[in-house]
Amino acid sequence: KWYGSVDAGGYVWHTTGSGKTLTSFKTAQLASKLPFIEKVLFVVDRKDLDYQTMREYDKFEKGAANSNTNTRILKKQLESNDPKKKIIITTIQKLSIFIKQNPVHEAYLKNTVLIFDECHRSQFGLMHTNITKHFKNYHLFGFTGTPIFAVNASSGGNPNLKTTQQAFGDKLHTYTIVDAINDGNVLPFRIDYINTIKQKDGK
Repeated sequence: KWYGSVDAGGYVWHTTGSGKTLTSFKTAQLASKLPFIEKVLFVVDRKDLDYQTMREYDKFEKGAANSNTNTRILKKQLESNDPKKKIIITTIQKLSIFIKQNPVHEAYLKNTVLIFDECHRSQFGLMHTNITKHFKNYHLFGFTGTPIFAVNASSGGNPNLKTTQQAFGDKLHTYTIVDAINDGNVLPFRIDYINTIKQKDGK
C-alpha cells in the first residue's frame, strides 16, 4: 500500500565484485512473478550498460528479459500484456524520452517495479523526478556500490534529491568492500603514504 512513494522500495549498497548484477536480476525475476506486478523495468544509465546487462541477464536465464534499441520498441513493450515481456531492460534516457513523448499513457497506471542500476548522481535530476511523477503505482529500488550520503552530497540541484535515501528510500542491505575482502571475493589492497615533496631547511 506504499506504492508511489519512496517507502515502497529502498536501496541496496553492494560493492563492485559482490555479484550486484546477479542480485538485481534475482530481484527483477522474483518481482515479475508477483501476481500484482505488471511490469519490471531495469533502468541503466548508458547504452553500453544496457547491452552489458542484457548479456548478463541472458547468462542467468536465456530470454528472461527484453531489451530495446529505441523508444518506439520500449513503448510497445510497456503496452504489452504478454507475461514473457514483463521484465524490460532500458536506459534512463530512453525512458525519459518515452515520458516526454507520452505525457499521458496507460503504462503509468500499471503496478510497476523500477530497478535502477548504479543509482548514483546521474539519476538524481530531472529524469528521476519525471519518472516518479508520471508512474503512479511504482516500487522503486536502487543498486549502488557508491551511495550518496549527506556528507558527500552535491550542493546544487533539487534539495529533496541529494542523497540515495531521499531518492530511493531506506537502505535494505549492505555489502561493502570490507565485507568483500574478508570473504575473499575481491583482492585486498594496502595504502602507503610516500612523501615526495620535502621542505627545504630554514624555510
